[in-house]
Amino acid sequence: MDIEKLTKHQIILLTLLVSFVTSIATGIVTVSLMDQAPAGVTKVVNQIVEKTIERVVPQNLGAAVTTVTEKTVVVKDDDLIAQSIASVQKGIIRIVAKGGNTLVARGIITSKEGMGLTDRVALSASGATDFEAILASGERVPLTLPSMQSTSTPLATISVAVGTSTGFAPVKLADISKVALGQTVIRIGGVSADTVGSGVVAMIPAGTPGTLPSMIEASVSSATPGSIIITLFGEVVGVITAESAALGSYLYSIPQTAAPATPINTIETKPAPGS
Repeated sequence: MDIEKLTKHQIILLTLLVSFVTSIATGIVTVSLMDQAPAGVTKVVNQIVEKTIERVVPQNLGAAVTTVTEKTVVVKDDDLIAQSIASVQKGIIRIVAKGGNTLVARGIITSKEGMGLTDRVALSASGATDFEAILASGERVPLTLPSMQSTSTPLATISVAVGTSTGFAPVKLADISKVALGQTVIRIGGVSADTVGSGVVAMIPAGTPGTLPSMIEASVSSATPGSIIITLFGEVVGVITAESAALGSYLYSIPQTAAPATPINTIETKPAPGS
């Protein structure tokens, strides 16, 4: 076929044919290269979904079209975990004997007035009668135990004299009825500096019919009294207590069980050495 003798229509058809064949070849090469690319290259890390909604809004005698743009940003798990840990750290305290530096137990502040929770046995076993709480800011403030509270729960209610301090923020307690098996949890523990670990809810033991269980099992352990596990959204799910640790380092007492229904006794404390 002599190209010089082609008509204009034949030249146009030939051009379209060449473009079509070229686009097919380009697509095949692109797909082949994508298949050979490492997984990290094609993995989407951050996704931003943009949706445009149009609605008609009456205005005077006519109608105006208003365009509303909504943007949903999907946050990476790593960022969410870091944010949750940072927020919960503001409500974590280290409990020491008055004037001392040796950790007795960790604790959490659950209200802006300074009420909180910690391991009951750790306090009584320390032999101290006066305690101080070291806030996340490093400030030391007095810590007392309400004189009347139940001794049948593994967690003791404490009162931290936060006053007007801005070095803390109360934590939120998770609704255990909404916690599911396999849900990600983060452990915050450590004797001095905070240490973290991650795992999942491994088991929610069945409680008495009509009541919530008193403990929860996670796949991450801790040995420090008062260490906690939290959800990805910074809600406290469980606390390490002597009662839970005696059954296994992966078991945590559920905070809701600490609130006494009817105060009956004071907490038992051992006399200070030499008294």
